[in-house]
Amino acid sequence: MQVAVFVDAGYLYAQGSTLLAGKKQPRNLVILNVEATVAALRKLCNEVAPGQRLLRIYWYDGLPRSGRMSSEQEQVASAPYTKLRLGVINSNGEQKGVDSLIVTDIIDLARNRAVTSALVLSGDEDIRIGVQIAQTFGVQVHLLGIKPARGSQSPDLIQEADTHHEWTEDLMNSLISILEQDFDPETDRKVVPATAPAAPAALTLEAIFETAINDCLNTVDTRVLEVAIAAFRANPSVVPSELDRPTLGRIRNTLGRDLTEVERKSYRARFRFVLAQH
Repeated sequence: MQVAVFVDAGYLYAQGSTLLAGKKQPRNLVILNVEATVAALRKLCNEVAPGQRLLRIYWYDGLPRSGRMSSEQEQVASAPYTKLRLGVINSNGEQKGVDSLIVTDIIDLARNRAVTSALVLSGDEDIRIGVQIAQTFGVQVHLLGIKPARGSQSPDLIQEADTHHEWTEDLMNSLISILEQDFDPETDRKVVPATAPAAPAALTLEAIFETAINDCLNTVDTRVLEVAIAAFRANPSVVPSELDRPTLGRIRNTLGRDLTEVERKSYRARFRFVLAQH
């Protein structure tokens, strides 16, 4: 017998930040402890489906408009027994295509007799049809919400599930932290002046790279840095976007132009070397 977990990351970030901050926070201000969240999900699996083997955790999220995964997404994609499934984020910042991925996966796994139980972290009414069909194949569906679950999840979805569970404020405090509002993802997540003094002519390109990289690492919020370092360790071939974007911005302000493709490769090679020392 096997159990699978289905996580709607949009719901996790939105309702988690609402619980902790009083209202939904912009995604770039919410830091998720991926390792602790996965551990909490596995723990609940053991409670709702004792003795059943975990097939895997399916994690559904939207790909940022930049086309690059966030540090949290990099961690999820590299974590054991997890499968990252990506929809898209439209021009309004809304996650699209995720609900249909969840429904399709639940139904396919149930039809193929791959699972006997499912743990679903979501609140969307659109998930209900997947729950109904999975149950016709004998799958028990356990629904997980975030306090106040009955205010953040579809009542029909709650009624459809076999059991209903709620993550409390104390637990969410161990999984999520909220950055202050003076952070911006394009400027190191801290608001900094839009312009910077031009570089002295004597500075080499390598020295400009070094200065920008060090400035980024020394000023970025420590929680952002911890997540970025974890993502880099999971995938050392990529500079995490939370560090890459602001550093490129600093270099652009210094040079007064964008880097060429060759220069960008050289800069990222240096950044990866620096990150590997952390």
